[in-house]
Amino acid sequence: MRAGIPLLVFLSACAGASVEEADDSAELLTLLDHQDPSRREEAAHRLSLLGQKVSSNDDTARMRERVLEALLQGDPQMLLWRAYHILRLGALGRPWALVEAALAQQGLRFTEIYEPHERAKFVRYTLEREAYINEAGDRHELFFWMQSMRREDGWHVREVYVGLNAKFEAPFKQISARDRYPRQSVLGRFFALEELQKLAIVFPQIEELELSYGRIRLKDADGAPAGFQVTAGFLMDAKAGGRTVSYTAESGLDPRETRRGRLAWDGFAQSEAVGPLTKRGAGYWGAGMPRPADD
Repeated sequence: MRAGIPLLVFLSACAGASVEEADDSAELLTLLDHQDPSRREEAAHRLSLLGQKVSSNDDTARMRERVLEALLQGDPQMLLWRAYHILRLGALGRPWALVEAALAQQGLRFTEIYEPHERAKFVRYTLEREAYINEAGDRHELFFWMQSMRREDGWHVREVYVGLNAKFEAPFKQISARDRYPRQSVLGRFFALEELQKLAIVFPQIEELELSYGRIRLKDADGAPAGFQVTAGFLMDAKAGGRTVSYTAESGLDPRETRRGRLAWDGFAQSEAVGPLTKRGAGYWGAGMPRPADD
């Protein structure tokens, strides 16, 4: 890993950085000017869940600048972690029109809009086309989705999804024959999965892959850990049919999220450790990667 901005710039690992227990809008609003970015981000998220509006500020105006600085990190996992928090810090709870205008002023234009229903929409942006290049020369595009929810006073940003996308369009046997990622990294462990070797017997072509970072939200789960998700698309010969597979791995970079967006800071000790890969499902491969789910 290259030397970069210290790990704790965007999150505080101490219990003292937690936001007050009460969901008091006035108290949360005062935390939006706190010197600790982790407290500003958590406050903005909780205010959004309460239906409160968050004003745009310097965090909004400098999103792209700060993410481009994070590219110096070199490590794709740390890049995603930093980009996730930079974008959430600048966008959560803000009116979508203001965030969209701020992104345009920073030179970004959306590439796709997805509306699962009339009260939710996702807008996708490409931030850097060659954000990460591994030792094999595979280029990874850095992208993000902004999720907005419709309220009585308009659209407001509810969540951010950040990922790296690599297109292979080659036989999986050829791609997996050499080490493309550090062996103990999430992607290194993904390519070493025995299940993928079996899958490639039927679906020998790997089309593309995405690595993302965020909350791992499971139905009926008590809280949501943070972590990485890997999704890959495989095809049969002559593109006769395809399959997607998805795995997640919990990370020690962020505390667990509990009810109403509160973070469990008590006893939390930040770590770059990543848990085992857990399969989260498979589906048919169609026209590209699956879109974010509407939480």
